[in-house]
Amino acid sequence: MKKVRPVWLWRLACFLWLVLIFSQSAMPAPVSQAESSGLLYFLVQIFPFLTEYLLRKLAHFAEFAILGILLGKSLRGPAERLLLTGLLCALCDETIQLFVAGRSSQVSDIWVDFSGILASAVFLWVIRRIRSRMAGHP
Repeated sequence: MKKVRPVWLWRLACFLWLVLIFSQSAMPAPVSQAESSGLLYFLVQIFPFLTEYLLRKLAHFAEFAILGILLGKSLRGPAERLLLTGLLCALCDETIQLFVAGRSSQVSDIWVDFSGILASAVFLWVIRRIRSRMAGHP
């Protein structure tokens, strides 16, 4: 028997993940820089090509890919709802950075964030198609 989690649990997880994303954006530049540098120090041992710029972009993508999966499980209805909500979250994230010392808002980060949302929407769509075919539905 398939166990289905109540939608409120997905919404709670989504809310908490957004709190994490927005709290990262609210960090002053020196704190954010120190956090990235510390993580980069360890990751460059495994991935020598990794730069701080690339790490930051990958972090944006990953944060929003996870958010997209949580949104996909939280929201009912068409995929457009997931995409629009994800885009609004990306816009809010970059807007927060306008008001934080030493931080800036970049349109390119909105695109990277939205790419994470889009990737997760495609991932969820593929999973649903596979499950549907396995269940014998066309």
